Amino acid sequence: MKFSFPISMAVAGIACVAASMSALAADLPADPPLRGAPVYGWQGAYVGLAGGGGFGRSKHTDHLTGLDDTPRFNVNGGIVGGTAGYNWQLASWVFGVESDLSWTGQNGSSLDSGPAGNPDFSSFTKVQWLGTVRGRIGYTPGNVLLYATAGYAGAGIEAGLKSTATGAVEDSTSSWRSGWTVGAGAEWAFAPAWSAKIEYLYVKLNDGGFATPNLGAAFDRSHVAFDDNIVRIGVNYYFSGLPIRHY
Repeated sequence: MKFSFPISMAVAGIACVAASMSALAADLPADPPLRGAPVYGWQGAYVGLAGGGGFGRSKHTDHLTGLDDTPRFNVNGGIVGGTAGYNWQLASWVFGVESDLSWTGQNGSSLDSGPAGNPDFSSFTKVQWLGTVRGRIGYTPGNVLLYATAGYAGAGIEAGLKSTATGAVEDSTSSWRSGWTVGAGAEWAFAPAWSAKIEYLYVKLNDGGFATPNLGAAFDRSHVAFDDNIVRIGVNYYFSGLPIRHY
């Protein structure tokens, strides 16, 4: 089949334009990759300060009978201390380990009105210090880190008896108690290397008794139970900063 000259010229022109467009497209830069929402980089070491309140409960149990000397009573007070930790980050997930050591002013007492109690005396429980070593796992939607935490807890506990007539301490002892803790919290990155946090911890310590050499073996305690609810706020400083990343 033969084509007329004008048709041949049109076909040739279309071919030239198509070739030119192809070459131009090859020279254009590739489309930039899609980027996710900005996520703060929480990875690295940090230190901080935290303070708040402890709201605990305690109960003293008689050694001879196994019955309660006291009902459960409140052991409340302030808490303040320091924190240190390290985070590893995988996209929006954060894994870490954290330790803290705090002074506490928690104390409470109760008249010995339990089945084995003697109303001439009252029993008391004080928390002198509290420390934890915990793992953390969290999720960060932007500049906020939401996390759960659990691990070891230890505390210095003083327990004893007082005379209800004079208020004098008749017998007491201090000991290191071990136990466990679990809780949750949130951190907010408010500056390039700083975050503010709020945290709740439930603490359960092993029961421990004590002897009463001044009053005699009849007043010995086999168990002094204690569990605690810690609510605190604080600030952390990240040595590597809190850079914004995209995943």
